[in-house]
Amino acid sequence: MADRPRDPSITPSASFVPGTVFAGRFRLEAEIGMGGMSLVYAAHDLERDRAVALKVLRFPEKKREVGLERFRRETETLRRVNHPAIVGIEDCGVVDARTAWIAMELLDGETLRERVERKGPLSLDELLDVIDAAAEALTYAHSFGVVHRDLKPDNLFLPRDPRVSPVKIIDFGLSHVADAKKLTQTGSVVGTPRYMAPEQIASAHTADPRVDVYALGVIVYEALTGASPFVASDHGQLLGAIISGRIEPLGRFRPDLSPDVGRVIERATAPSPDDRYASAVAFAKALRKAAEGKPVTHREIRRPDASSRPSFPSWAGVESPVGNVGVLGRVGKVVAWAVLLGGFGASVTYIVIHALGGL
Repeated sequence: MADRPRDPSITPSASFVPGTVFAGRFRLEAEIGMGGMSLVYAAHDLERDRAVALKVLRFPEKKREVGLERFRRETETLRRVNHPAIVGIEDCGVVDARTAWIAMELLDGETLRERVERKGPLSLDELLDVIDAAAEALTYAHSFGVVHRDLKPDNLFLPRDPRVSPVKIIDFGLSHVADAKKLTQTGSVVGTPRYMAPEQIASAHTADPRVDVYALGVIVYEALTGASPFVASDHGQLLGAIISGRIEPLGRFRPDLSPDVGRVIERATAPSPDDRYASAVAFAKALRKAAEGKPVTHREIRRPDASSRPSFPSWAGVESPVGNVGVLGRVGKVVAWAVLLGGFGASVTYIVIHALGGL
């Protein structure tokens, strides 16, 4: 082993050298992913003699104490979330005051987004097993107080061998431990805009398991149609469509599907969390019933009440959640911004929304 290059303090900013041994334990073989302050490698765990996906995180100096504390608390909880449809943590550790690592299962296959891009819109039959498994896993994680908060097609991985599970949920790096609010910066919004529920845009602290139900509804729509449910040419229009619950009818793209399928998705993506399914499993069960042509109760398919909207804090600039919900603050050209924090506070992205005369 003397011929292997060793650098126990390697960070995401360092040049990758195949064969480098990280933390005296992991032989890095390929770089397979990158985040704002993290890199993911295909690696070999020399201690356990097995292939792993190794995520290396490097915290900025000013955020290292908060970052490391959040890392410890979230990984402690996530290690208890053991489900066949969740890529869990096999091991984790801290190298120094600013660098941490997580070893996870190394997967072989493709993401749901890659599958749709490769094959086109999926049939409802081939999607149902994936959604059933994902919903069961999410509901299980929610029972531990863990909300994913960044669910999207990129985070639903379809293994080449589906015998263990039809899907693996990845990247719980943005997950939020429900009792750890003090470790999340006030006013921050975590997630990817197109899949974020209105209340998640308003405040990360109000995000409960129903934000994952919302995201799963958007994911199902996109997988079935290959298109977003929101018609928007810019971020301003997107925000307006999300807040008001304006989605394109599923039947426009998939007239072959039962109208009940569209209604079930509409309920999952209702602007108010109180109008959504209480759990991901409840959504998946209603979707399967609609797909199989079984009667779906009025409660399962009821359309959201247009007068029911989430409350937005003053910093969001939304004057009225009812009526002209597209107006952000003053009528005219308004600039609104949201801070999106990547894994464990990884990166900061500003979304600038230009609203001309409302949305």
